[in-house]
Formats: sequence, C-alpha cells, structure tokens
Amino acid sequence: MAVNLAVGGYVARRVIAPRSSKLAVPVRIVGDTVVIPTSEDTVQPGRYGIWLSNGAHVAVGDVLHSDNGQVTRALVFRTNSAGDESTTGVWSSQYIPSPDQVGTSTTVAVPLTLGDTAEAWQIRPDTAVGGRWTIHIHGLRSSRFGALRSTPATVDAGWTSLVVSYAGDDERLPAEGRPSSLGTSEWVDVEDALLYAVSQGAKEIVLVAWSMGATIALLALEDSSVKDRVVGLILVAPAVQWSRVVTNATSAAHLPSTVAAAALHVLGSPIGAKALHLAEPVDARSLNWIDGRRGTVTLPTLILHSRYDPVVPFSGSADFVASHPEAQLVEFSTTGHCNEPNQNLELFNHSITTWLKKLVAR
Repeated sequence: MAVNLAVGGYVARRVIAPRSSKLAVPVRIVGDTVVIPTSEDTVQPGRYGIWLSNGAHVAVGDVLHSDNGQVTRALVFRTNSAGDESTTGVWSSQYIPSPDQVGTSTTVAVPLTLGDTAEAWQIRPDTAVGGRWTIHIHGLRSSRFGALRSTPATVDAGWTSLVVSYAGDDERLPAEGRPSSLGTSEWVDVEDALLYAVSQGAKEIVLVAWSMGATIALLALEDSSVKDRVVGLILVAPAVQWSRVVTNATSAAHLPSTVAAAALHVLGSPIGAKALHLAEPVDARSLNWIDGRRGTVTLPTLILHSRYDPVVPFSGSADFVASHPEAQLVEFSTTGHCNEPNQNLELFNHSITTWLKKLVAR
C-alpha cells in the first residue's frame, strides 16, 4: 500500500507538474533546408517549428534525408531574423510564430476577476461576421502558440478568434511555478475571457479547446455566467475523463492499475494536495463527461482526435460521441499528442470550417 501511494504520488506529480524547459540542440539552416539532430520528435512527418536561440522561428516540413544522427527537413518559413546559420534551437509543434501570420491581430489585456490581466491575441478575419467569436484554449504544458494552430480555420470561416492565456501556463508563471489543477481553477480565467468577448460584442461563441483545454471549456460551460452565448464546442485531443488519462499514463509506464488508483487518491486528498503544492485537492475522478456524472453536453460538438494519441486515449473521444447525440468525431491517424494539424492540416482545417458553416446554417 505504501509503495503504491509513493509511486502514485510520483505519477500525480508528473501529470500536473509544469513543463520543464526543453534543451536547445544544434540547428543548421542551409538554403531551403534545416538540419537538426535525429530524435523521436524530429523524424515525425508533417510541419513543425523550431524556436532559435535569438528568438527567431523557422517552420519545417517534409523529412528530406536522415543519416548519421542528423535529419534534414524542408524549410517552409523563416522569420526575418533567421538567416543561413549554425545556431541552437528548440523543437516545437508550433509552426505558426505569430498571430499576424493568420490575420489582422491585436494583443489585448483580459481583465481577471482575481485581479490583474491576462494577455490574449484577438485575430479578426477580413470578412468578419458580426458577433461570432471563437475562444481558443491551449492545453497543459503549452501556451497560446499551440492554440494558434486552430485559428486559420476559424478565421477563414469568418469568426473572430481570441487566443487566451490562463493561470499556471507557460506565460502566466515560470515553468517552476505552479502545478496544474487540471482545469478546476484555470477555468475561471477562461470565464473572464468569455466576459471580455461579450463586452466586445460577441453574441455567439464557440470554444476551441486543446487537450486539458477541453476540461477547462467544459467546466466553464457548466458555471459561466454567460454560458448562454456559447453555441458550440470544438475539441482537439480532448481530456474528457481524467481517470482514463491517468490510467493510460501508468499503463504506458508499465505500472499496475493500482498505481493509477493511488495517483487519483493522492490528487484528491488534502495531504496529497499539500505535498503536490496544489491550492486545494483535485477530484480527478469527477472530471468525467462520458458517463453522465456531470450531466450531458447538449451543445453541438466537433472532436478532432488521433486514434494513436499516446497521452489522451482516443477511446475517451469515441465514448463521448457515443453518449452525446450532438457530438461528431473526426478520426485522424497521426502520431503524437495534439499533432492532428501538424500531420494532416487539410483534414483538420476542412473539418473545422465545414462544421462552423453547418453550425451557422442550423
């Protein structure tokens, strides 16, 4: 029992801990190619980004060659400060370096109920439909740059996009700062983003949420004072049942199911919360929108999820759709977590724009 609790505490800490800084690796830009050391991530198909040590960004595409511990990929885009050079950089799924690449953008300050403000990007389409907004919510251990990947489709559909930050993410606190409460406290900042959007004229809002962002969106949908303005959900690789996510993590580490139960217990206990530096216990078992414990989601919902997601099990999305008649699932065959737009951008964007058009036509 003691061993299970100890290991369960370790698993719980790994689940909620802020992301540690990624190590920079050698990067060589040569003409229209980028050379970077071979790793599990850098050989994945699709489009990705590299943040260089000077703050510049390059987007890379197809793998052209891989040999002797180096992979050569096509250079798709580079910011002006990224010339032909040998430098260091950090690999990322973030292939859009700025909201300006999506559309006319403004950095805005969202007033927070708890005090201070949170930065957000507001992106306006060329032919905006008055009163229609999408709010993009990134996942755990991420930032607004990750959620930028869903904005081209929503902007193309004529919806204003608001890409938000929230307490404990990469922007609001340093990596060693605050563990995640799996959305149970973070949703309040997204409620403030909803209030901001309404104050700016939003009449219809679709929440576009990634991974743990889906938990935040669903919690906001339950308790927001302006939830009547939310007309739909778009969820990417969504965490809709946290006990399943934790069980998947222990299984991937070849640990027994009893460790998953212990991790859930640690998260939900006052002693465990104190040891994990949480403000209050997190009842991860209750974060479950599949079997009706939290009530049925009645809004039209689009889920985009890969069958091979190693972090958030695809089975959760399939079961969610099976129990929610207003939900639709678009299945991907991509590798990694939240890599749906990286590896199949055409299907990703088409699914979102088509779904938004049908939503408007209802």
